[in-house]
Amino acid sequence: MGWTAGALSQPFTAIAAIEFDLGADFARRVIDTARYGTVIYAAVRSRDSQEIWGLVLLAERRDGILYTKPVSEDMGPVEDRAPARILDLLTEPSNDHARQWRERCRAHLARPRPRPGQTVVFAKPLSFTNGEVHHTLIFQGGSRFHSADGRLYRVPSWSQLDYTVLLVGGSRTP
Repeated sequence: MGWTAGALSQPFTAIAAIEFDLGADFARRVIDTARYGTVIYAAVRSRDSQEIWGLVLLAERRDGILYTKPVSEDMGPVEDRAPARILDLLTEPSNDHARQWRERCRAHLARPRPRPGQTVVFAKPLSFTNGEVHHTLIFQGGSRFHSADGRLYRVPSWSQLDYTVLLVGGSRTP
């Protein structure tokens, strides 16, 4: 499926974006949604109400125009940050793409989350506007980190990056 674009005449909510792209009848079958930035995850009831499947909707609003692209779980979406509450609603997957997508989502949910004060090692270096580059930062909470020398950094969407958390004694989490 391609991208759809047009003016959205109501507030930009997950349901409004789904209805914009897929229609009001489709939107009425949506059981729950979660929106993380430009990615919307939804649990959708099938027309015959026998199954509940996952939908990923890429949705971005720029200059008053909404751009959307739906990707059903059976197409194997790249985005794999669906929350447990959405995944828990889904019935048996329809194919291997859906099964693998759900497994990737569950694996992401199982990743250890750092607690404030713990050291996070990122797989790729992070470049900052002050010209510094860091692999390792100390988690403060939210999107706030500091370097070993105490400089503060904000890393939006850091949890979507590949990282490990150093445990006491320097061992790493998987």
